[in-house]
Amino acid sequence: MTCRLFRPRRPFLVLLLVVPLLALLLAACGDQTVTLTVATILPTSGPDAPLGQAMQQAVDLAVSQNAAPGPGYRLTVTHLDEASASSGSALGTLVANKQVLALVGPYDSQTALALMPVVAHSGLLTISPGATLPGLTLADAAQAEQVPFAQLHPTGKPLVFFRLPPTDSAAGTAAADLAVAPASAHGFAAGTVFVVNDGSPSGMALDAAFRQELVAKHAAIVGQATIALVNADSAQAAVTAIIEAQPNLVFYAGGLPAGAALRGTLSLTGAPELPILSAGPIADHPGWATAVGVTPAAANTAALLPAPDLSTRPNAHAFVVAYQRAYPGQTPLPQSALAYDAAMDQIAAIRLLIHQHQPVTRAAVRATVAAAKYAGVTGILAFDANGDDTAPGGFSLYACDPNGVWHYQASIMLPGQ
Repeated sequence: MTCRLFRPRRPFLVLLLVVPLLALLLAACGDQTVTLTVATILPTSGPDAPLGQAMQQAVDLAVSQNAAPGPGYRLTVTHLDEASASSGSALGTLVANKQVLALVGPYDSQTALALMPVVAHSGLLTISPGATLPGLTLADAAQAEQVPFAQLHPTGKPLVFFRLPPTDSAAGTAAADLAVAPASAHGFAAGTVFVVNDGSPSGMALDAAFRQELVAKHAAIVGQATIALVNADSAQAAVTAIIEAQPNLVFYAGGLPAGAALRGTLSLTGAPELPILSAGPIADHPGWATAVGVTPAAANTAALLPAPDLSTRPNAHAFVVAYQRAYPGQTPLPQSALAYDAAMDQIAAIRLLIHQHQPVTRAAVRATVAAAKYAGVTGILAFDANGDDTAPGGFSLYACDPNGVWHYQASIMLPGQ
């Protein structure tokens, strides 16, 4: 009997060869999906970290809701820490990546001064939910503030920097009106005011607008001071002058660190019930009581936030629900809604370009946002020729209680409305 070796049939051999070859071919072709990126630059470390992280989360939510903005496209997000010492070099790397089409941020006007020349030359669309210094967008104000406007807006470059909140000029005017208004209008009926700033460009602009309006309202400025935290005695010197002047009200213009030092020192040096009114960064800030250091000392503080409270926005419910679903146990801040709207405005432009089968480039996204109106959580986003929102949402007045918790008090219209 002869034994024969088994020989596989030819079709089976062919199949064994073809399947691996097809797999290699598909792998060589790779994923044909185009990746687009939205970036943020927000303070996620340091004293403003609780606020910056809340805004960053809102942008993450917007991107996750639009992860596939159109057939063949994927949307991702990348983040820079505004408070990091390396944010400048990281920004250079970011703008060099043409996959990045838009930027949400920065939060602080001082950061914006350094950032704007970079994004202007790169053509990267930027929408800030927090920068309020008038000279960032207004040439006349820039001259008064000694801001290098020509560097922020280089000749021949398209406008790429836009912002959502009202300016420090509007905030200072509104705060002065509130300082002299009667209690029935949520005011302080103050006849004498002591004014303190933190020496920053934004704080100085807010201070100047407040003092100008207060004088026009025939109230008296009984003293003024600057708290420079590099000087350990600065806050105590300001508080000593305040107690000697015996004002009805203290107005503070500036950021969280100096404001917390002022409130804490004033409360612990014999005048805990003397009210402080502010406008801007400290309003509804989740890190306020921690920054003051002694929670009860954070009380007797009121502040105007350049954003609408979400309880007043008819379109806010869906955002609040989605945010709390994504981040259980957390309640979104008005600042979070501004960051969300900034990202969604940019994403809406990207989606429109894809739908119209247009090239999705930085220039196209910028031009689309500049020309469009977007119905957001905080209101209608539309920008004028300077990059300012044509219909900012006004101000919200908050008061801090002895437990360090901010409470919404009232909506304050923009001056002139």
